Amino acid sequence: MNWEAISAIGQLVGALAVVISLIYLATEVRSNARATRQAAMRSTLDSLNRFAQQIVGHADLAELRNRGFHDFESLEGTDRSRFDSYMHVLFRTVEDVYYQHLQGNLDPRLWRGLEVVLSETNALPGVQAWWRSRSHWFVGEEFAKFINQQQQTAKPPRSYREPNPDQ
Repeated sequence: MNWEAISAIGQLVGALAVVISLIYLATEVRSNARATRQAAMRSTLDSLNRFAQQIVGHADLAELRNRGFHDFESLEGTDRSRFDSYMHVLFRTVEDVYYQHLQGNLDPRLWRGLEVVLSETNALPGVQAWWRSRSHWFVGEEFAKFINQQQQTAKPPRSYREPNPDQ
C-alpha cells in the first residue's frame, strides 16, 4: 500500500470535513442572527405596546397627552413635567425603533406602518413644539434629521372617520 496515497486521501477527507463544518457553522450563525433580530424586534414592539397601554389604563394621562399634543405651550407645572416625561419616553422608544430599522432588525412592512403613525404624530402642533424645545436631548444626528424631516413634511393627521385614500 502506498502511504502517500493514503495520506492524500486522509487530507482530502479532512479538508472535506472542514468545508462541511464551515457550511454548518455559517448556517447556524445566520440562523442565530435571524433569531436575535426577531427577538430585538419583539422587544421593541413590546415596549411600544406597553407604552400605549398606559394611555388606555390612565384617563388622566390620556387627557394630558391630548392637551399636550395640541397645545404644548399651555401646559404648566406638573402637567408640563408629566408631558415632558411622556414625550421623552415616547421619543426614546421611537429612536430605538428607528435604529432597529436602520440596522435591518425590523421587518420593513412593520416599519412602514410605524412610520405612518409617527408621521401623523409629528404633524401635531404640540409634538412639534415639544421637539423644538427638547430635541437637544437626542444627540444621534440621524434620528434628529429624521424627526426634523418628518415634522417639515407633516400633513395634518386624518381623523379616524376619514377613509384611507390608499384603500
